[in-house]
Amino acid sequence: MAGFRLVHTPDAQGCWIQGVIVNTALAEIIRGQLTRDRYLSSRNAGAIATQLNVDDPLLGLKPGVLQHREEYEVDLLVSPLFTPTMEDRAQCEPSLPLEGVSQGEERDLIARLAAEALRCKVFFGESSTALELPEVAVERHVHLLRLSVAVNPVVRDKLAQLLTDAELSLGMSYARSQIWTQIPGLLGVCLDRMMAKHSFTLDKFGFLRDFVRSYHPKDLPGLIQSLNNLVESYHTDNIRPVFNQQLEDYQASAIRSANCDENVQKYRIQMANALLADFQG
Repeated sequence: MAGFRLVHTPDAQGCWIQGVIVNTALAEIIRGQLTRDRYLSSRNAGAIATQLNVDDPLLGLKPGVLQHREEYEVDLLVSPLFTPTMEDRAQCEPSLPLEGVSQGEERDLIARLAAEALRCKVFFGESSTALELPEVAVERHVHLLRLSVAVNPVVRDKLAQLLTDAELSLGMSYARSQIWTQIPGLLGVCLDRMMAKHSFTLDKFGFLRDFVRSYHPKDLPGLIQSLNNLVESYHTDNIRPVFNQQLEDYQASAIRSANCDENVQKYRIQMANALLADFQG
């Protein structure tokens, strides 16, 4: 099998057993993601410096320091650095089967990457340090890639009619979301409506996925009602928008929030109206 390798792996007692299939291409992609350079935001740097009682946040990431902290503390400190993007998820798509990987394969992948003692360079300002990746960081990144979520073959065929190459991979990553498995059939219906009107865009598809994750409509009528409610809420709320950095970081996935930048509101209204034009009538 191209891209796969049969390897030996230790069991819980440390004995070596056979029969684990490793998706080597996928492992290599994720290894590259984990070891790329990362950059501390001012907020993250402040949290590390405060929690670890250091003047320079990079001192808190030097080898050995995090090893003496509780796992939950490490997770809180490094999680902003190891939250994969949709582009990271799209990068994995060419090496993922439609049904995704099994939970056992995902656990084995995490264990193997964690055992490699990977490092990445972390920058703050003009300074940097080499961070030894904690297992909790590897686990977080891999888990949030949603490798075990399946994509309906019919949905894949529809996307293949609309997209190619890198755009198809990104579209597949939008389709490989747990929310679609909770609302069987909705994604296929939405794609059919957009295809019928020749109005499909990748940007609109990404917004649809984020919107459905926020509102959890049960069916297409419920989705249409939620989209109308969003548009109406922005038109009737005439108070000055509240905006701060925390909301800016949150609003990408929190489409429910009305307290956001005016440009974000305009974008959401534009996307919602475009979807309403697809789904109504």
